Amino acid sequence: MNRGYTTPVTKITENDFESLVQLALDEDLPAGDITTDTLFAKEESCTAVLLAKEEGILCGLSVIPCLIGKTKASLTWKNALEDGAILSKGTVIGEFQGSLVSLLKMERILLNFIQYLSGIATNANRVAKQYPNLLILDTRKTLPGYRKLAKYAVYTGGGANHRLNLSEMAMLKDNHVAKAGSIQSAVQMVREKNPGKQIELEIDGISQLSDAIAASPDIILLDNFSDSDTEKAIQILKEKAPKIRIECSGGITPDKLNFLSKFDGIGVSMGYLTHTVKFLDISLDIK
Repeated sequence: MNRGYTTPVTKITENDFESLVQLALDEDLPAGDITTDTLFAKEESCTAVLLAKEEGILCGLSVIPCLIGKTKASLTWKNALEDGAILSKGTVIGEFQGSLVSLLKMERILLNFIQYLSGIATNANRVAKQYPNLLILDTRKTLPGYRKLAKYAVYTGGGANHRLNLSEMAMLKDNHVAKAGSIQSAVQMVREKNPGKQIELEIDGISQLSDAIAASPDIILLDNFSDSDTEKAIQILKEKAPKIRIECSGGITPDKLNFLSKFDGIGVSMGYLTHTVKFLDISLDIK
């Protein structure tokens, strides 16, 4: 199963988060660290391990070299695991050696990135593992600046990526259709002006399904459909338009997921994957 509507975010590079790391440093260390600078000598060294305190999926390790580089810290980092690793309580993720002062100053920033992205990866993994026959999709409901990182975390956890941004593919909703005058006109206008771009059409009632199929978008999104209407719509789509991908969204509860898992290969988009995230409990233990 292809885990993305467009090109999935299978990796991130420093260019994707360098500005966020710098923003975090400027925010947290505008004039040094009063506590650390007062109590510790610059020459003090340490060994410290990054340690999982609960089960989950690891994500975000590439931020560490960026932090070390931007702070010019006298630190070495040796990772024992890679992104995507399955964590259990007590798992050692990697080890730092070097300046204690430098490590204390970056500790909270480092943990914020890794705990947050690991939390998203764990969230996605939990749902994707429970419903392997569904395409569990993220949305654009992400924190500003974190879009690519959040989608990378979803992919790392086993979920799938919807469009990364508004430029990658078109998504027609009721206000777009109203402006164009009809579903057919809306799809046709976007297709003519944007050849090669995928088009997703959202419908909010089964009465729109015939027009939606006739317009032949790449994806039809069944938004807030009842269970009975969802089943009818999927049956019709698979019989009359098997090449059109099917996506469901809106109020996706565990009960709804259980119901949708009856249908192989359909997409389910869930803002929950990225906008309702518990940081994974990961700590930095200094020896």
